[in-house]
Amino acid sequence: MEQSRETKLVKNTIIYTISNFGSKILTFLIVPLYTFYLSTAEFGTYDTVISIVNLLAPMCVLAIHEGLLRWLLKSDEKHEEILGSGLSLLFLFVGVTDLLVYIVCKLLSWEYTFVFIILMTATALHTSFQFVARGEKRNKVFAISGVIYTIVMLALNVLFIVYFRWGVNGMLWSMAIAHICVIIYLLWMLRDRLQFKQMRFKKELAIAMLSYSIMLVPNNISWWVMNASDRIMLTAMVGAATTGIFSLAHKFPSIVTILHTLFYQAWQEQAVLEYDSASRDSYYTKVFNHYMRLSCCAVAVLIPLSKLLIMYCMDRSYMDSFQYVGLLYLGSLFSSFSGFYGTGYISAKDTKGAMKTTIIGAVINFLVNLFLIPVIGIWAACLSTVCGNLIVWIIRIKNTRKYFHISVEWKTFAVIMFVNVLFTIAVCFTDTAWTIVMLIVACVVAVLMNKGMIVGILNNIRRKAGILQ
Repeated sequence: MEQSRETKLVKNTIIYTISNFGSKILTFLIVPLYTFYLSTAEFGTYDTVISIVNLLAPMCVLAIHEGLLRWLLKSDEKHEEILGSGLSLLFLFVGVTDLLVYIVCKLLSWEYTFVFIILMTATALHTSFQFVARGEKRNKVFAISGVIYTIVMLALNVLFIVYFRWGVNGMLWSMAIAHICVIIYLLWMLRDRLQFKQMRFKKELAIAMLSYSIMLVPNNISWWVMNASDRIMLTAMVGAATTGIFSLAHKFPSIVTILHTLFYQAWQEQAVLEYDSASRDSYYTKVFNHYMRLSCCAVAVLIPLSKLLIMYCMDRSYMDSFQYVGLLYLGSLFSSFSGFYGTGYISAKDTKGAMKTTIIGAVINFLVNLFLIPVIGIWAACLSTVCGNLIVWIIRIKNTRKYFHISVEWKTFAVIMFVNVLFTIAVCFTDTAWTIVMLIVACVVAVLMNKGMIVGILNNIRRKAGILQ
């Protein structure tokens, strides 16, 4: 049993990696293109618009896609009633939000109104139907949808930005069109499950799903405050050019967020399914400690590596961004740990608990930004990210003990975090030679800390290949 569920977790993580490789990892690799064809102010404007889209997309559907996934994964309700109730709410909320956003944008005479509404709506529907695919166990369809999104978006990025020189509009339209293409693909591939004529709206079920999902809206807003509001506050208090520097610095720690997302999507399903098992605590503990060691070691490697990439692969106008990546990596690390513990709220359907913890983190993040950005600028945005995410993780460690108990390997954590903090400080003052030395040391530490897991994976591969009996 232990081996089968671990194998399933790895398999699903690989599937989600394939899906997200395009939309997240490859788009990170194209960042140098943006730095050469967009000014720091344009890049800051684009990043701010995307931050607002990421805030409104789950809000405009009241996070009902989360309810669809949870009920489709594990529920006694009829399939046609789950989809009928969830999708009815989905389309109702999208229509109302589009109308409200259109009115507000017209009153403000915003130049990006039309593309913004298209992008926001497409993002919300894309995400919702991806969650339906996951709930229906169509993980391969989910994975392919991510690949399609990337191919279309990257092709249009090059066409609109490099050839037509449409700047911010080109980036926004490329994303909107890519989302629409994926929606069409998902509807086609899920047509056997999305039998709209057979769907039934059930009032009691719709209320239950909405009660579960709506508590995730403040939760999503709070995560947005911690992860994205920094850009808006920097733009308002310091200027778009400064936001562009911060946005590029933030692109590198987003690697940790990407890796967490790949794992979390698989872990969320596994955590829900294993929540009632007798060996839950030992299983959760084993998975978290492996995850913690791997994530912390990855950050140790990425801190010096990011400095080298910024120095030699980015336009010189963005050069100052390397000094901020260390703190942002630590913030992303604590955010990923918070997300892992957050599965306890999802499994127990206690989304109110998740909401409370993230609101606390968001308030702390906002206050640090409000009082310190005018004083220390970008450093305040970095510090607020670390403080907010760390406090959320600490609170969740305590609160989730009523759902499960994870025995964290604190000594191992302390050793790796000492290296990460040391690198965060040192990277601001070292030259290229010392940065390379730091990178080599980090790689050695990563191998030593994860030696057991690496050997286990290799042995498993050999067994499957028939080399070991």
